[in-house]
Amino acid sequence: MDRSTSGRAILLFLAVFALLLIALPLLYPYGSFTGLDGNAGVVENWGRLSFADPLTKAVYFLGDLFCHQEEARSFIINGSQMAFCQRDVSILAGAIAGFVLTDRAVCPFYIGDKRLLIIGAAMIASTFIEWGIGYLSGSDIPAARIATGVLAGAGIALILQYMFTKQYEKIMLGEEV
Repeated sequence: MDRSTSGRAILLFLAVFALLLIALPLLYPYGSFTGLDGNAGVVENWGRLSFADPLTKAVYFLGDLFCHQEEARSFIINGSQMAFCQRDVSILAGAIAGFVLTDRAVCPFYIGDKRLLIIGAAMIASTFIEWGIGYLSGSDIPAARIATGVLAGAGIALILQYMFTKQYEKIMLGEEV
């Protein structure tokens, strides 16, 4: 066990989930999952998923519960919406990339440096800034939403890896953090 073990476990979970998000629309006829627009925090599309297998229902249920699933802001695969919107999928992709790049086997610098917390927070803040600018100006720029989503996901991974590193040092090395 090393400082990256926890990050690797989360990376594995996120990678499997991302593969499901991509694969599930491909396993059904063209256009099986459309018009899922709704509100986060409200399950609105459960009845529309009656034809799907339990795993597909579970993934799309999570999307229905935690995401607005606006079709115009979703990636379309095989004529179907992914279970989560572009921003959420981009955050997931950024987190996967972030966990890979901050893994001890790959990363050339020490992840326990407190300055990385500020960098991670700034990366996450980029999404809130982009959302605020879009909201105030009434503009919708998918490329900005995707790019800042990736940055936010990587920032989340960076902060988590920092926390895992510090906890590892505290427990395994007996260092005061």
